[in-house]
Parts: sequence; structure tokens; C-alpha cells
Amino acid sequence: MDAPLAKLILVHRVPVPGLEEHLSALRALPRRALSTPLAELARPPVAAFVELWGPIEALRSAFEAWPAPGSAWLVDERRPADSPRTWPSGEPSPGVRLVGSVFRRAELDRAAFARSWHGPHTEVALAFTIPVWRYGQNVVREAWGADEGEDGFAVLHFRAPAELADRWARYPDEARRGAEDAARFMDASRGWNVVMTETLWEETGAGP
Repeated sequence: MDAPLAKLILVHRVPVPGLEEHLSALRALPRRALSTPLAELARPPVAAFVELWGPIEALRSAFEAWPAPGSAWLVDERRPADSPRTWPSGEPSPGVRLVGSVFRRAELDRAAFARSWHGPHTEVALAFTIPVWRYGQNVVREAWGADEGEDGFAVLHFRAPAELADRWARYPDEARRGAEDAARFMDASRGWNVVMTETLWEETGAGP
């Protein structure tokens, strides 16, 4: 039986020329994704959010040969909501995704933070009237290089931009409940959130 794939996240604060082409050609890794901010966003805090899946040795090799400096984290990924890719590899994914860095409350260790996120908060997040299409919870295992102490990265992908906007705007009570629950274990004063579009590459036979 094949070993489960490890996951590496990289974040670039400034655009990296040729990054999409680099990822397209990086076929040593069975799955990789590039998320970039919507064109209409002014001065987004990040320019690229990269997700790489593969054996740990292959991830290290890819990181060592990466085309530009950036922050990177080995993460443990959980997907409470997911959908297989039905569109061609290398073409933009449908919809938009809200991507954010997450920091735990100071009184919690990372294990307690992860238990709250994976347990009670997942139930809250999945109970919204407008559901999230693909939901990724990425808890940092270790930083590969300098970082700001990030504990995780959240990815909420919606089939259409209107679903993202309406999820909170049309249902303020649900939005308030979600924010109050997140405040139990997340430090809302830290981190960034950016609306992005995704391009996903998968080699034949590579599942999520």
C-alpha cells in the first residue's frame, strides 16, 4: 500500500514570475495547486499560496530547488468537505476560495488548537445554510524557514463568488455564531484572509 502523501504550503508576499509554469512542470509531485488573489483586490497581503503534495523526500527536493524565497510549512491536512476534480488538470478551478493564515490563542498549545478546529468548530462551519464546497484545515507540523508563528491555514472553497459573499451577508446569525466559536481557539487579531482563485495540477491516478 502506498504511503499517504505529505503536504507542504508555501506563501509568497510578492509575485513570482514563472511560478505557474514551474508548477505545471513539477511532475515529480503528483498534486500541486496555486492560488492567487482576485485581480480586483488592491494590495493583497499575499501574492501566491502554493500547496504541494508528495512523498516527504520529494517535497524537500522541490523546496530546495524552489525558484524564489518564500515561507514554507509542512502541514497535517484534514478535509471535512471535499469534491474530486472534474475539470481538466491545469485549468482554473470553478469558483473562489477564501484562504487565511490562522494563529491559536496564547493559552492553548497547538494540539488543543487542532482539537477545537477539527472537532466542535468543524460542526459549526459545516452547518451554514450556504455550504462550503471544499474545506481544508491545515495544521502546521513544522516551519521550513522563517515564519511568524503560524499555526495553520484555512481554505474555504465555494462554487461561485456569490456563495462566498452570501454565506455571511445573508445569514448574520450564522456568521456571528461562527466567529464566536472561532474566537474560542483562534487569535482573530492576527493573520490574513484573501479571496483567491485556484489552479490545480494532478498527475494521472493522483487522488486528493
